[in-house]
Amino acid sequence: MRIVVFTGHVDLEAQPSWQVIARTREVEAVLICRQLPSSWSGASRRFWRNVKKHGLLWIPYRLGVAALHLVARLIGSRERNPARLAARFPVERFETSSFRADDTISRVTNWKPDLGISLGAPILKPSLFTIPVHGTLNIHEGAVPEFRGAPPGFWELVSGSGEIGATAHWVDEGLDTGRVVAALRAKIYPKDTLRDVQARAAELGQRVLALALTRVAAGEAVGVAQDHGGTTNRQPVLSQRLALALRLAARRARRRFRLRELAKTGAQLFSLWMYCPARDLVRTLTASHPLRAFNFHRVTHLCRDGMTVSPDVLRRQATYLCRTHDVISLKEALVLIREGRRLRRPAALLTFDDGYRSVYEHARPLFGELGIAGCCFLSTDLVGTDRRLPHDEDNPVRSMLEVMTWPEVHTLVADGWSMGSHSATHARLSECRGEVLRHEVEGSRQTLFEQFGLHELTMAYPYGGRGDISQEARDAIRAAGYAACFSDVFGEVALPHDPLDLDRIELGGDHDSLSWKVAAHGINLARFRG
Repeated sequence: MRIVVFTGHVDLEAQPSWQVIARTREVEAVLICRQLPSSWSGASRRFWRNVKKHGLLWIPYRLGVAALHLVARLIGSRERNPARLAARFPVERFETSSFRADDTISRVTNWKPDLGISLGAPILKPSLFTIPVHGTLNIHEGAVPEFRGAPPGFWELVSGSGEIGATAHWVDEGLDTGRVVAALRAKIYPKDTLRDVQARAAELGQRVLALALTRVAAGEAVGVAQDHGGTTNRQPVLSQRLALALRLAARRARRRFRLRELAKTGAQLFSLWMYCPARDLVRTLTASHPLRAFNFHRVTHLCRDGMTVSPDVLRRQATYLCRTHDVISLKEALVLIREGRRLRRPAALLTFDDGYRSVYEHARPLFGELGIAGCCFLSTDLVGTDRRLPHDEDNPVRSMLEVMTWPEVHTLVADGWSMGSHSATHARLSECRGEVLRHEVEGSRQTLFEQFGLHELTMAYPYGGRGDISQEARDAIRAAGYAACFSDVFGEVALPHDPLDLDRIELGGDHDSLSWKVAAHGINLARFRG
């Protein structure tokens, strides 16, 4: 397919949606058609229209937003450059002052696109969106017909909706009224902020774009007409934005100012500011710092629970661990565990259970940027299949919690990551006997050997509690020749240590910033949960 992308993004190729297009095998060439920002006179007219709409409060508001954007750009330019995926097809770029201009219509017509895609573009006119042979898709970060218009997430929170959606629909002369090609929805959680909901909508948007491209390429994208009715929303005025912000802030305050939460916060601050510095000074002087094996599962905005960390939070966690620990590989960790080396600085091993594809999509580029590598424990019978993990049975976005393919796993290994066993089918080993147990332990090890030719393999047993593994299973793991076995029981690894009885610290989950920072220093405040 030849695709024309209509956009207002300054750098479309740094956007996650571009990565979706770049990974689509059926794409042959792309024309990026970008509308330039308004001229000074046009921006001035729009500014005064907003003052009339929102009141004089708009002036300090815009100045504040501009200042924040400037600071964010300065910080961002020092911290990182957006991840980019090189396209395997030719890309042409065309900038225009207006999508309605004759030269724009002529340029797109002469390029002869098969499909148009609107990504962050202003409203398109029929003279432009009808040029592509198949038509033009719009990726709307909202469910239709209930939440047409903008902005994503805002009106869902205002109305008390329990869901956020994303929709790929054909562009017509209405606003988000075209036939639906693909649509997905996810839950809105009580603790969600507007930013959380918008990030979830954006991730859903990437998924519906991928689905829509697949269906167009297969000739299955006629689409389904939207139900009658619905609501078309406009940008909220400042008073509405303020009202929602105050409502969400009050909700957070009610949750935080309970007695248990105050006690928890006090314990966390004492741990971080007083106990940990004193303890770590002694450990540094005596060269007795431990190894800490940190555990994660999936990396996504789609849900929030004890097994899920958002990509933004993972970035903060990994950056923090790099600052406070020596982040090492699994191979280096095994040497420390066996030899019991004396450490004047704590060591960190970063592990991921289950083999979710989100680890490949989000953790891999982040770790590459930070110059570190992780370790994945795979349920080997699930890799490369459409099966889902058993503990996700009741998750509302279960269908979107895919496991990696073997080529993706091999890419991680090529990047320096380690692989280990998480059993064959993610079975609870305390409930397995005989041939079933042998398959879970030895079958998984054999699969990993066949894939990577590794003789020294490690295991993290599923579910990870003390009661989730039997003595028979421990004996089977030892007999199979595993070099190490990890639980998911909270604990530091003192050096030296029995490699077949290693604790970890569950860092990746729906934890607030103070909670995961305390855990990163090996402090368990689980008594304050609830």
